Amino acid sequence: MESLLYVIYITSDKPGYTFEVFRQVMADERFMNAMSSDLGRIMEIVAQFQKKIVPDLGSTEGSPEYIGNIVSALIMAGLDAHYALNEMELCDLPLYLEVYEKKRKEEMESSRMWTYFTMLPHIDARKMKNGARDLIIFPWEEEEARKEAERAIREDAARFEELMKTKKTDYYGG
Repeated sequence: MESLLYVIYITSDKPGYTFEVFRQVMADERFMNAMSSDLGRIMEIVAQFQKKIVPDLGSTEGSPEYIGNIVSALIMAGLDAHYALNEMELCDLPLYLEVYEKKRKEEMESSRMWTYFTMLPHIDARKMKNGARDLIIFPWEEEEARKEAERAIREDAARFEELMKTKKTDYYGG
C-alpha cells in the first residue's frame, strides 16, 4: 500500500523525494490526513469519467451529471477538443455551460419562430393569442410563468391582508 501511495503522490515536481523519505513522512498523521483527503478528491473526479455498469432502473431525471458527459456535449457544440480535454480547468465549466445553454435556447426559440412563420399562411393567427409560444412552451418559459404566478399570488395575498385590516368605517366615513 505504501508503494501505491508513493507512486500516486510523487510527481515530477518532487525529484529528490525517495521512497524511504516518503515512508518516514507517512508517520506524520497530519500529512496522512491531508494526503487521504487529496486522494479522495482525486478519486471523486476520476470516478466521473468511469462507466458504471448498473442496470437502468428508471428515468435519469434527478441523477447527477458527470463531467465526461458535459465535456462531450461542449465538444460536440464546437468547443476545441484539445482545450476541453487537456487544458480547461473545472472552474471554467460553468462559463462554457452558461453560454452553451443560452445558445441552445436561442436556437430552439428561433426554430419555433420560423416554424410559426412557415405555418402562418395556413392557420388562423387570431386564435393564437401568444403567437409562436402557442406552438410549444419551453421548460424555461414554464418556470418563468410559474415564478410570475407565484409573485402575483403573493402580491394579491398582501393586498387582501391590507383589505382585511381596514374597518368598515374607513369606507363609509362614519
